[in-house]
Amino acid sequence: MSLLQLSPAIQSQIAFVLTVISTILGLAVGYLALRGYWQSRNRPMLFIAVGFFLVFWTPVLLVIGPYLTPLVGSFVYGMLGEISRIIGLLSILYGLRMPYLQRKSE
Repeated sequence: MSLLQLSPAIQSQIAFVLTVISTILGLAVGYLALRGYWQSRNRPMLFIAVGFFLVFWTPVLLVIGPYLTPLVGSFVYGMLGEISRIIGLLSILYGLRMPYLQRKSE
């Protein structure tokens, strides 16, 4: 076993820990964006917050994936994660672009 080769059990544990950290950080960023929306009532901030939640919800799907895969199949499971990520990124993009579009229309 070389230095960079790890046992499958350790690889699984590392992947799980990284997924949990990514999810917690993503949900924290989404929560801060949502708080920013609540304070300012700035509509673009709402799209950004929703986008962060959708993008970082995907790791949660990865954690519960082994339980979902037998129910919906691996293809549908993978599609749910990717669709969530795409919609989230589009929402963030729209939220960041909205102020520019509003200025341009004035």
